[in-house]
Amino acid sequence: MAANRLTDKSDEDLMELYKLGDSVAFDILFQRNSGAVLGYLRRRISKDKDAQDLLQDVFLKLHRSKHQYDRTLPFSPWLFSITRSVWLDCIKKKNLEYATDSEVVENRINLNAKNESGYNIESPGVDLKVLNQLPDPQRAAVSLRVIDDATFDQIALKLSTSPENARQLVSRGLKKLRDLLSVKERE
Repeated sequence: MAANRLTDKSDEDLMELYKLGDSVAFDILFQRNSGAVLGYLRRRISKDKDAQDLLQDVFLKLHRSKHQYDRTLPFSPWLFSITRSVWLDCIKKKNLEYATDSEVVENRINLNAKNESGYNIESPGVDLKVLNQLPDPQRAAVSLRVIDDATFDQIALKLSTSPENARQLVSRGLKKLRDLLSVKERE
C-alpha cells in the first residue's frame, strides 16, 4: 500500500523522500532506473556479472551520497554521473581490464602529447601517421570526445555541425582508429 502512494511521484520527489528515510522511495527509484543503469554498464563492460556488480555499487554510492542530491536539479543526470564515476573507478581499479573499444582507444591516447593541429592524439606505441589517417573532422571529433570528454552537443557547436553528425563523426573515427590500431599491433 505504501508503494502505491509513491508510484505517481517524480524521481526527484522520491529522492527527497529517500533522503528523509523512506526506503520504499528507494525501492521505486531502483525499479525505475536500474534497467537504464544496467544497460549503460553492459555497453561498457563485457562481463554481465561485472555489470550487475557495478549496478549494486551505483545504488550503494547513491545511498551514501543521497544527502548531496540537490532537488532543483533533475535526478537522472545525477544518477548517471554516479554511474559513470563508478564505472571509471572500476576501469582504473582493474587497469582497464573491462574497457570497451572506445575506452581502449581512449587509454592508448597520450594526453600530454600534441601534434601540430593542437589535438592531443599521439599515442604510445602508435605512429602519429596512423592517427593522422583520420580525416580532420573525425580526428577533431574523437579528440573532443575522448580527451576533453565533450558532449555531442558541445562537439557539434565546436565543429559547426549537428549533434547527430557529431555522434557519427566520433563513431566512425573510433571505428577507424580501432581498425588502424589493430592492424598496427599485428605488424
